Amino acid sequence: MSMIEVKPAGRGEGEGGGRGAGGVGGGVGLSVVIPMYREAGRIGATLADAAGWLAGWGEVSELILVDDGSPDGTAGAVEPWVREGARGNLSRVVLLRHGVNRGKGAAVRTGLSAARGSWCLMMDADNSARVREVERLWAGRVGAVMVCGSRNAAGSRVVTRWTRRAMGRCFHAALRVMGMAMLRDTQCGFKLYRGDLARGVSGLGREDRFAFDLEHVLIARRWWRALGGEGEGVREVGIEWAHAEGGTVRPVRDGVSMLWRAGVIRWRGVPGLEGAVRRGVEVEAKPAGAAVAR
Repeated sequence: MSMIEVKPAGRGEGEGGGRGAGGVGGGVGLSVVIPMYREAGRIGATLADAAGWLAGWGEVSELILVDDGSPDGTAGAVEPWVREGARGNLSRVVLLRHGVNRGKGAAVRTGLSAARGSWCLMMDADNSARVREVERLWAGRVGAVMVCGSRNAAGSRVVTRWTRRAMGRCFHAALRVMGMAMLRDTQCGFKLYRGDLARGVSGLGREDRFAFDLEHVLIARRWWRALGGEGEGVREVGIEWAHAEGGTVRPVRDGVSMLWRAGVIRWRGVPGLEGAVRRGVEVEAKPAGAAVAR
């Protein structure tokens, strides 16, 4: 069984910008990172859908599951999937565990740091957006370091309560006033990261809770500019999304907290970006299988 307990680490350890346990690339086209907290009741259905589709998809893939200190048996619910492991083009299923709850942002960073794929998809455990929606993002990946699924972009199809839509619009309006409305939908839990960016984000990120999406988009835009790319380097693609009840987000309280953190993110910027970009370029230039220092 591939299960690792991940302890809080200093930058450059555990969550650092390394290539993950598997080395550079390893022939994996797509890593799918799923952060989990109190998901024992529904993660099985999500994995059945995701593993079944990935096994038959045209790219070699892997599933990286991160249990963020769940007290409800989430890890036990996914262990059968880890034991079964590879099937078809799904090369492995890995479970990583935080000893204590550290937040969704921290769980995503842990998953990205362990990923081996040329591209990494972050998706929610509730399967609001099914993994097959990655095909829409995949088609837009050329000339970008991040492709974001969106509930507000052209081509999206969303099933949710009107109250959630209204709160989302209020949140976006507040971000616009703050100068942080970088996308139509920054908070959609379905994002595709280019491999170098994914590893960079795992070391540069500071936001442990729900504001991490904003931070990752900001890092992606500045990463692209540091590489000399034209435009923003971040694309937004409409996806199908059906809201699933039972999550841990508290819209009003967490929304206020995220707006506060948005101000912090804007003030802080991205310390260490240039060095991380340089290290990322050096890692990507190494031949597959070459040793990479953690």
